Amino acid sequence: MEIVFLIVFIIAFIVFLLVIGEKILVNSIVKPKKTTSSFFDDQIQFPDEKRFTVNTSSEILLSFLYIPADSDKSFPDKIVFLFHGYNSCGDSVKKYAGIFLDHGYSVIIPDNRFCGNSGGDSLGLAELDANDTLAIFKWIKDCFPGDIPIGLFGESFGAAQAIILASSKYAGNISFVIADSSFSDLYTLLKERVRADYRIKAFPLLTVASLIIKKKYGIDVKKVSPLKALEKCGNIPMFFIHGENDTFILPQMSIDLYNSKHSGYKKFYLAEGAYHCSAFDSDPEGYIQKIEDFLNKIND
Repeated sequence: MEIVFLIVFIIAFIVFLLVIGEKILVNSIVKPKKTTSSFFDDQIQFPDEKRFTVNTSSEILLSFLYIPADSDKSFPDKIVFLFHGYNSCGDSVKKYAGIFLDHGYSVIIPDNRFCGNSGGDSLGLAELDANDTLAIFKWIKDCFPGDIPIGLFGESFGAAQAIILASSKYAGNISFVIADSSFSDLYTLLKERVRADYRIKAFPLLTVASLIIKKKYGIDVKKVSPLKALEKCGNIPMFFIHGENDTFILPQMSIDLYNSKHSGYKKFYLAEGAYHCSAFDSDPEGYIQKIEDFLNKIND
């Protein structure tokens, strides 16, 4: 009887883990409440901005804004992508567009899957988002002649997305990456968030949740690693930014990324007193100046 009871208990415990892992962790990680553009009351508008859509390789309708630079009469000389953070949308990073427009970059701002105006039934957690963006790269090739230099800017999960995208052999002509508040390794970040948000140990719930996410949504969270992606980024210039007081993604993650980049120009900025993705809001003039210095340095 004791053996039967033990077997029943083990089975019940496994079922409990599966149910709790799905209901609490999986949904909170990949299917939170969707954020739309209406969330941002103070929307910035540019006179020539236009919205386009493309179909990704996963048959998801991806929406993005295209904002031409003043010098972009017919075809852009250079383009920069602005990637938003976790469960946000393109409007959250629109405030950065002016920095790059002033330097002659036409700007593309995607809404990642399950965000803003884009389709999809779950988040891409940087990995799938990077792959989705390749559809916009194809759109650029189809619409504009020549090999246009493309810069990547992102904050939070969008910063990780930028680094992962820069490592892809299918994303050519990457001229730089600016990563504001990136994580270095997704599984490590999730372990920290589980401990901080739920006051419980990551094992075994996160292990179960990771298996469900991999099987159901095609994302192996243990392999989503901008740190490892850096190995395939070659000599691409990179600027790593992080808020000194960031408690969502610890500054050490950007420090690790900076220290792990061994080829090509690199720069690091620890924003004093800033929290998660708040370096720009804390000191707009200083933030803009540091990005301009970076752009001037790599374009010399």
